[in-house]
Amino acid sequence: MLKSSNITPVQFETLLINFLLDEGAGKPVKYKIKGFLRSPSKKRKFPTLKTKGVTRGAFRRVLGQACANVIKAIYSLVLLGYVGILDSPSLHPYLDMSNIISNYMEQMEISYGKEISEEKKAALEILEKNLLDMIQKYADPFFLTSRNE
Repeated sequence: MLKSSNITPVQFETLLINFLLDEGAGKPVKYKIKGFLRSPSKKRKFPTLKTKGVTRGAFRRVLGQACANVIKAIYSLVLLGYVGILDSPSLHPYLDMSNIISNYMEQMEISYGKEISEEKKAALEILEKNLLDMIQKYADPFFLTSRNE
């Protein structure tokens, strides 16, 4: 899903660190600490004294880019719903998909690192297929194909 989203893997990692760390701590955590937790850029040519993480400025810059992309995505969904391109201006179908993803991830965490039964494997495959079908249903009208020409 990340490949098809409008945020980069680095932006996604930054968002996760920012929101989950603040939530877990129960208060805002300093950007210096958050930057330390983020993966360093693969493009660094020379090793630095700081071998882990990124600077707080780099963390904040990427966080700003990620947040701007998320805000644009939200406005896009609302706008497309408003003008009738999406079935409904309501975001309920998208929230339902989020709940399915959460359920899927809970199931995966339960089985992470352990052998899972064929029954659980089959259930997870069905859940994954249903999720992908739902996403495809909402994404289909936006794919440019020769069938529309």
